[in-house]
Amino acid sequence: MTTPTVRHVLCPICLDVYPWPDKAQRFEYKDGSYSPITSNATPGTPKDKAEARTAYLRCPNPSKDLDPHYLPALYATFNPPLVIGLVGGSTSGKSHLLASMIAAIEAGGLQPYGITVTPLDFRQHGIFINESVARLRSGDRLGSTLAQENAISYTDALLFASSHGTWPVTFFDVAGGDLAQHSGNATRFLDGATALVFVIDPDQALVRGQDKALTDPAFATVLGKLGRGQQHVTVPTAVVMSKADRYRFRAPVGTWLARPPGQGVDAEAIRLESRDVYGFLHQHDASAWLRPFHECQRCTLHFASATGGDAVGPRYPRGVRPRRVLEPLVALLAMCQVISGPEAEKVGIW
Repeated sequence: MTTPTVRHVLCPICLDVYPWPDKAQRFEYKDGSYSPITSNATPGTPKDKAEARTAYLRCPNPSKDLDPHYLPALYATFNPPLVIGLVGGSTSGKSHLLASMIAAIEAGGLQPYGITVTPLDFRQHGIFINESVARLRSGDRLGSTLAQENAISYTDALLFASSHGTWPVTFFDVAGGDLAQHSGNATRFLDGATALVFVIDPDQALVRGQDKALTDPAFATVLGKLGRGQQHVTVPTAVVMSKADRYRFRAPVGTWLARPPGQGVDAEAIRLESRDVYGFLHQHDASAWLRPFHECQRCTLHFASATGGDAVGPRYPRGVRPRRVLEPLVALLAMCQVISGPEAEKVGIW
């Protein structure tokens, strides 16, 4: 008799590892709280699968060190989940970049790479679409990510499906001030991160004189936490110079911003863009922001603009025109083997 394989899951919120239950009490989120679902659906039937699609399971949190928290009931049903964290200061544009990235995904931007995307956490995805994506697309400037004192949870959770599998993907956008701290719950998710996006604020990195920051404290904290004396951080990373539209009249930034979206992974193009970003930052005495490239085993560099222009007060009067917001994610998906093939295997290797 074959012994059933026990699936273990790493909770991205508390970082406890526990066996994922095949049968467990399901919960629904209603009226601001999670309530047990009473169901007589037979396991494996269409009704049972439909229920599971929007239900949650409570994390047992074996270490009992966080408040109760929940994961989508299908979280451990597919390939090992990807946990993608955005790293950068409070003015770097992380929230705008993620909102534009999700908007591009919703518009089918990953289809040329053979990836279809559906929500994993319908409730959280709906909240993010309404409170961030829709507001940004209507021309509203988003506020900075708020600091959190308790458990840090994911900002959005999606399912990425390709011809060779399906992956749950969670995105963490943590306040820059929280990331700069050396302790607390804010950086807890980093120990379970499978990919990182380091977002460079050009207002801090490229200015000259006394106002120039030495480095991004969030970068230093995250790399120090992940490195722990290792020669290289093994988590795949993408470095993004955000707000690149401000430099669109300077070579080589404008050339890359004008480049049309890709129709498949092009490792050589990613290498050339990485070279140009590196050279541009080095030329502007911003080498300190290149630490992820030097300290991470696989890393790519990108120019991107989440809005296409600056806000005037709380609004973008000309609307938003994102440029190259999916390229960093595509590079990460190649490095994490969600996108496969000979070109994907070469991404981020120097």
